[in-house]
Amino acid sequence: MSLYRLENIVHFYGGRPVLSVDRWDIRQGAITGLYGPNGSGKSTLLKLLGFVDTPTLGAIHFQGRRAETYSRRIRDRVALMPQESHLLKRSVYKNIAYGLRIRKDKAKEAEKIRLAMSLVGLDADQFADRPWYALSGGEARRVSMAARLVLNPSVLLLDEPTTSVDAASAKMMKQAATEAHRKWGASLVISSHDLQWLQDICHDIVYMFNGMILGEGGKTFIFGPWEKTGTRRAARRLADGQVFKTENAPENPAGATAAIDPEDLSIHTSAEVVPPGKPPLKGLITRLVLEKHADRISVSVSVGDTEFILYLDPETISRHGYQPGMPVLIAYNPGNVEWYSASAY
Repeated sequence: MSLYRLENIVHFYGGRPVLSVDRWDIRQGAITGLYGPNGSGKSTLLKLLGFVDTPTLGAIHFQGRRAETYSRRIRDRVALMPQESHLLKRSVYKNIAYGLRIRKDKAKEAEKIRLAMSLVGLDADQFADRPWYALSGGEARRVSMAARLVLNPSVLLLDEPTTSVDAASAKMMKQAATEAHRKWGASLVISSHDLQWLQDICHDIVYMFNGMILGEGGKTFIFGPWEKTGTRRAARRLADGQVFKTENAPENPAGATAAIDPEDLSIHTSAEVVPPGKPPLKGLITRLVLEKHADRISVSVSVGDTEFILYLDPETISRHGYQPGMPVLIAYNPGNVEWYSASAY
């Protein structure tokens, strides 16, 4: 049975469509990542999954039954942490205790709060009595996380949990999220710009753009802005100055997203062995992961701000000595790119 099932979801803000999902299932007990640019609909989707907003059209089922906003059956089982910390004007202890007291859950309150604080790396003796205004941005974010963890939710929804925080706070937030899954079996749905972190911990990664779910897993997505360079030709300048070129662009590629299948990518150690007609991009191997239930290895190669993903067999990895940190060339077919329109409606 699915944890969530979304069917024929369309959501509007101020008369403007911001989300469109025909059907999507989220697995019980899984860690699911949401990845996409700002404005792609990730925050809106999490609010619907947290049952704090009601979809304009369509239905959301939770554990096999249709659920409504603020449903009594599920409101104590799902915890949503939005992008903004939104602390109450009180001490750290009272901020974290607030949810427990709303639920009238007074049993072992102090013990639960100390545990939640320890999970996010905050010493209770040092921080419990500290007022909200005396916290750094990273500390406030960790308090917000602890206020969700203390509820021991079945589902934890995290909206960009590590954005705009210091490296130490980001590390503790990541550890706390994975500990909630490991320790309590919580299902996690995490929206993040940190694709490598999502790849490290998630069972499923969903790519979003312009309110649509583009797909899961392996494909490499290259978001705009695109520049039209000729008939059916377009180019995207990557963060490191290299240019990704396509030869099958739509008539108006502005704002569109390109997707490349792993099978259309190849990896090379020198330009001399790159196949003709496949332009190379200089990149760096960031990770190698043995795929579960498959005799292949997922290879992530960072090119500027884009992670290219392809699959190799262990023999090929061994023969070429591929390893994280190794500079390589990624080659692709510029005429074999899948396009997603800038408008889904």
